[in-house]
Amino acid sequence: MNTACKMLVSVAALSLLGACATADTASFKPKRTIVQDSDYVAAVEDAASHAPVRVRVIWVNPPEDRLE
Repeated sequence: MNTACKMLVSVAALSLLGACATADTASFKPKRTIVQDSDYVAAVEDAASHAPVRVRVIWVNPPEDRLE
């Protein structure tokens, strides 16, 4: 009977440890959304339009802003 009790405690402990090991903590983090930083784009294009020489802005990689 003593051996059966030890075996039951061991199985219970392993089950609890296994459950903790498989918890996915990444799913608890909030998802971030990446959007174009429209304020910065507008500021640069406004500055380019008021420049003393003709400046043309071409965005190859527009700036991004992360929303949480």
